[in-house]
Amino acid sequence: MVMAPLPTHITDPGERLAQVSAAMSRVKERFDPASARWLGELAASRPAAPTGLADRAAFALLGQAPPAINIIVSSIPGPQFPLYLAGARVPAHYPVSVVTDISGGLNITAFSYDGRVDVGLTACRAIVPTYGPSPALREVLGELTALADARG
Repeated sequence: MVMAPLPTHITDPGERLAQVSAAMSRVKERFDPASARWLGELAASRPAAPTGLADRAAFALLGQAPPAINIIVSSIPGPQFPLYLAGARVPAHYPVSVVTDISGGLNITAFSYDGRVDVGLTACRAIVPTYGPSPALREVLGELTALADARG
């Protein structure tokens, strides 16, 4: 998981997408897999029991403070061929994720599947009481779809 700015203040969808793309490129360069290998090696070198206790204590403390983030946005590359379940073709794949006191009240996940992108939203009603179908979200997704169509 990485943190990056979400430029909701930019009204032009092309510029907004360019800003997100640039921010994610910078983050990915900073945390490329080769340089992050040390983290896996460090985790593997720690004994399991103390690690579990430390993780539980850290999450307990984090849950007592206001979250540093209020939304999670993910994109997951999925299979680019049709899937079948009991002989029936799966027409779409709408992801469902989790929300916690630590991760914020809203999770938006885009999942690519068979030449399309499906978007799933998961919200915590206690944190986001006005959650529901949003004309603004449909408008933004429409803008991004039109932008993708124009770029080919």
